[in-house]
Amino acid sequence: MREHYPEEAHFIGRLRSRPWRLNPDACHSFIETLTTRWEMSNELASRSEISRLENFLEIQPNALAAGMEEPIRRSSIPALAPSLPVLLSPLSLWPDRACRRFNKGAVYLNVSHEGLIARRDVSRLVEVRNLLPIYLVHDLIPISHPEYARPGDREKHEARMRTVLNSAVATLTNSEHTSQMLSEFATLHGLNLAPTVVSPLGVEQKFHDPVDLPPIDTPYFVMIGTIEPRKNHLTILHLWRHLAETSPVVPKLIVIGRRGWENENVIDIMERCDALSPHVIECNRLPDQLLRHLMANARAVLMPSFAEGYGLPLAEALTMGAPAICSDLSVFREIAHDAPDYISPIDGAEWMRSIVDYAKPDSERRAAQIERLAHFKPPTWEKHFAALDHLIELVHSTSQRSATAIRPGKYRTPSPVPGSAVAARMRKNIAELIASEDAA
Repeated sequence: MREHYPEEAHFIGRLRSRPWRLNPDACHSFIETLTTRWEMSNELASRSEISRLENFLEIQPNALAAGMEEPIRRSSIPALAPSLPVLLSPLSLWPDRACRRFNKGAVYLNVSHEGLIARRDVSRLVEVRNLLPIYLVHDLIPISHPEYARPGDREKHEARMRTVLNSAVATLTNSEHTSQMLSEFATLHGLNLAPTVVSPLGVEQKFHDPVDLPPIDTPYFVMIGTIEPRKNHLTILHLWRHLAETSPVVPKLIVIGRRGWENENVIDIMERCDALSPHVIECNRLPDQLLRHLMANARAVLMPSFAEGYGLPLAEALTMGAPAICSDLSVFREIAHDAPDYISPIDGAEWMRSIVDYAKPDSERRAAQIERLAHFKPPTWEKHFAALDHLIELVHSTSQRSATAIRPGKYRTPSPVPGSAVAARMRKNIAELIASEDAA
């Protein structure tokens, strides 16, 4: 945001359950440190872990490790603590009065669902500080599929979505599917839906670039995602166990992802099933370079999820030219169109047939998908941010044209509803502008 709005962008953090303006002079270095920590954390790996993977794939020892950069040591990752005192200096924590110069009519952009349960905080931002909220909504899975969420997550996410619907002047969603789910939630609860723009998340450039590592001849499949019930690991593991017990030739399966919640059955099978141990390996942390190499060389990337809000790993795999077999979900079809092979997440027999077929060196189905992948156009970050920038400009220009802004008033209620005719008129005007541009 600082690159797009170098003089106008300010950052708000949460401290002791309250929103505070962060020191703008310290934000740039803080974000750079966060980015470095993220990138270096992704590269954390040990030689023993890579060696274990080489042994599992039956490839020459050190073949993968020799072509990679030296693994990052945890001690070399920069700490955040030194930047916090400046970022959270007493002056920048001075509440409302210190922020007045950028309050009036400013756009408040929230892309993480952060703080949306605390309705009082949003009310303070909207009513007292006179900000205009735009929210990025990622998914409504804890509401639509509470059985796959932690206990209590449904109620928390309902509170978040009520905050979004009650206070937003506009919303951004990562997919048409998420937009439809948000609309249905609004209708069910009698809430008004703010003007909504769909802008898919982009695929990073590194997934377009080739990886300079030796090819892997051993047939294997990759399954990527947090190990949790929604990702449907159990179905795939039971199929692999059946293959191990009935087939003389069994392809390898690499399960990549951190352990999530309520996954005891999956972990027990991977750790204690002797029949699977020669054929299945769990990798909780791999360097990005190796992860991309494994995806690109796999017979297919498997995504048998029961529900998704988007599905960025699918877009990343297809961008690299890696075939994918995935659940027949509307959001996957929205992202990938006719490129992958789609199967119902509960059709175990068809998953088995597809895996066996794709494992063959002369698989016609796999070859046909590779031909289709030549026409796949991945979503880009450039388009995503262009849509976001345009939405911000619409909100800002609409607020400027309003006869009066949403006036800050005395705080009386925890409800985040702006509750003014001006706010309703702004929503209407923004919606009309979006509709006219879509029609054009």
